Amino acid sequence: MSQKTLLVLGAGPEQVPVIQQAKRMGLYVVASDINPKAEGFKYANDYFIASTYDADQTVKEALFFNRKKRKINGVMTAASDVPLTVARVTAVLGLPGNSIETATIAQDKLLMKETFKKYGVPVPWFLKLRGLGHFKKIVKEHGAPLVIKPVDSRGARGVLFIDDKTDLEWSYKESKANSPTGRIMVEEFLEGPQISTESFLYDGFSVTPGIADRNYRDLKKFIPYIIENGGELPSNLPEAEQVSIKKIAELAASVLGIKRNSAKGDLVLTKEGPKVIEIAARLSGGYFSTHEIPLNTGVDLVEAVIKVSLGEKIELEKLTPKYKNFMVQRYFFPKPGVIKSIKGVDKIKKLPFLILFRIYVKPGDTIKKIENHTERAGVFTVVGETRTEAFERSKKIINSLMFTMN
Repeated sequence: MSQKTLLVLGAGPEQVPVIQQAKRMGLYVVASDINPKAEGFKYANDYFIASTYDADQTVKEALFFNRKKRKINGVMTAASDVPLTVARVTAVLGLPGNSIETATIAQDKLLMKETFKKYGVPVPWFLKLRGLGHFKKIVKEHGAPLVIKPVDSRGARGVLFIDDKTDLEWSYKESKANSPTGRIMVEEFLEGPQISTESFLYDGFSVTPGIADRNYRDLKKFIPYIIENGGELPSNLPEAEQVSIKKIAELAASVLGIKRNSAKGDLVLTKEGPKVIEIAARLSGGYFSTHEIPLNTGVDLVEAVIKVSLGEKIELEKLTPKYKNFMVQRYFFPKPGVIKSIKGVDKIKKLPFLILFRIYVKPGDTIKKIENHTERAGVFTVVGETRTEAFERSKKIINSLMFTMN
């Protein structure tokens, strides 16, 4: 591949592996982020300052860079839920990518659900809320459990579990406060295993090499907030159910209009079959696409997305899973308080079965009760010869890291 220029929107820790991989592919990488000290800037060839959530600002800076510095040949992101920003930039530069229509639907959870329902994709019951009185009426009529969420937020901000003990007025205000546009919705809480998927679509071809069991075993601990604590690969569900989940995830992605790109899915396997919570029109975060899927299956979705972003040809045979390695990912949740010390880090980093380990906090930081996914204190992933071994190794790390609180 000749040295083309790839613009990666977002330069945080989860975009760093993408930037590094693009450079290994011989590309000139430009990164953008609102944070002038973003970690990814150290690895990119160049960068500019712009919020990934501000499409107008990013378009302006990208056009300036393209005109004055270096021609941009492709645009992409990972882990940052900004499909409309990516689509706006690709559209103005005339580059490959999702359409503005697809990105608009993907960035609006209500519009997404309405689109899925229209085209027969199974989803939970849902409804747009018109006000607090409407919310109270819906809860009374439909009963708990339910989920209230912003239509246009990210990272589980404002996503709340509603049961018979919930303060409805508080939850309504809390959820609405986390919506940039003040729009919220309510939907059925689906009982059953929660699943993460990662699919790739290419001119009618579709494959889902990534399928993981999400860990919500501590759901009651975090209520009313709905917090995931990692997951496991490969999925432990029966093969027939996995096939069904993959088909629904790929159908949902195609309904959104994704033609040559990846799609991250959140689904629940209910008694009626798989139902879609949402589909993100981008590479996944949580190191799912950059670390877990390649190590679990041998499939490199990051490379595939980089290539389609540049208009390069894709070798579709490379997207078929080659094997199934066992791995477990977990997050760290220190007790609320001020961190006095963090012990055990050096010992953990030497463990041969550790493939990812990051701590986001430091002594002196204040830990509060976790309210969304962005507030987790750290993450790690381990591998094992068996599922049981991977589980045991994850427990060893959790027990080895000691947060001392003031």
